[in-house]
Amino acid sequence: MDMIYTIRSIYNTLPQSEKRVADFIMKNPRKVLTLSVFELAELCNVSAPSVSRFVKKTFGVNFHETKVELAKSLSKIEKSHITELLSWADDLSDMPSKIINEISLTCNDVITANPIDTFKDIINLIKDAGTVYFFAVGSSAMVAMDFQNKLLKIGIKSVFINDGNLNILNSNVCTSKDVAIAISFSGRSKEVNIAVNNAKKSNTPIVAITQKIESSLGQLADYVLLTPSYEINENRLGAIFSRYGQLFIVDYLYMGLTKQVIKNTEQFSDNYHKFFEMLKEDK
Repeated sequence: MDMIYTIRSIYNTLPQSEKRVADFIMKNPRKVLTLSVFELAELCNVSAPSVSRFVKKTFGVNFHETKVELAKSLSKIEKSHITELLSWADDLSDMPSKIINEISLTCNDVITANPIDTFKDIINLIKDAGTVYFFAVGSSAMVAMDFQNKLLKIGIKSVFINDGNLNILNSNVCTSKDVAIAISFSGRSKEVNIAVNNAKKSNTPIVAITQKIESSLGQLADYVLLTPSYEINENRLGAIFSRYGQLFIVDYLYMGLTKQVIKNTEQFSDNYHKFFEMLKEDK
């Protein structure tokens, strides 16, 4: 039984108290393995009987048996993820719906994992920044590049160089008036974390987009936006759904910033049109 998927499939039908238990289990599945029913209840701010009812209703077993099954479920996820993805290609007509469904679940997980107030705080931080610096490598670099391009469109000064070493050099010029946005799914990217450490020396506010708050990057950051994902295998077949989670966060922040920054949408549209007109070849 894939217990995390089971929770996700019934999440919208749960009462609020049980959603708190579901949220904790989905965000911290390995930590749950070390907790008693009373400890989990306290962390979720619910009663122990509420936890027991939730696991019995959802999984059909008691709390101790739930932990045993959860441990089995987590070990299977890493081993089966690549095999499952490849199996989708067996039926090309059915594959798009599976990918779309997984993207939708990933985006829902992002919203579940992150308080709206965190998005609001980061939007205000970026809006008032002197310069926004991005630190990212590998597949996360594409997400950083996309975010930088979006910020430039609405007139927010931003800098990203797709080179780990140059990112580190950029971090040396960050100031307390700037903002650094570090993107790393694992939270362990060496070049990213070195750059973040350098920026922190100048009291630059750090925003991290990463999988776990307990990661090295998560611990360094002042603000953390989580991208829950099942791509937890170190040798995963590309950062497929984690990338969609990161891009969803970027689009969420961008739309919020656009609303804050652009007061006259008609004027903005006209200026943007004129910009592209300038690029057309003379006939």
